Amino acid sequence: MFGYRALSLCFAFVMIALATAALAGPKDDLIAADKAFSAMSVAKGNPAAFLAYLADDGCLFGTGEGPPVYGKAAYEKIFAGRPHDNDSKSTLRWVPAEAEVSADGTLGFTDGTWTYDGAPDAQGKREHATGHYLTTWKKDASGAWKVAADMGTTDPEPGKAK
Repeated sequence: MFGYRALSLCFAFVMIALATAALAGPKDDLIAADKAFSAMSVAKGNPAAFLAYLADDGCLFGTGEGPPVYGKAAYEKIFAGRPHDNDSKSTLRWVPAEAEVSADGTLGFTDGTWTYDGAPDAQGKREHATGHYLTTWKKDASGAWKVAADMGTTDPEPGKAK
């Protein structure tokens, strides 16, 4: 009898897990994509992550410190000449706080907060910046989420108003 109950409980847990996975919708998939994007940025550097997730025709607006970058090819060209942006001692990470997906499940956005910690300079100081971001996403032909546009704001330094 104990074996039957244990088997029944295991079956019930499996069914609950499957039902929970089935309930995960496009919004959950988009948040998961954004989190994976951030994890890749930390693990492999932000250029590698943006090249993996940016749509071929995607646009990066940055935080307003330079002109927008239109297209993955242009982004790749810019960062080919800036090896310091791939420095493993600097990290750009972000955490989505909100996401929405279109009714047909092909477009969406995420927004949240980001943190950048630069590589230590000669005196051991690290640049530190935080801000908020908004990323628009679209699904590619294979159904993977790709960045259509990304922009951010930079928080003012503590004690300084903008």
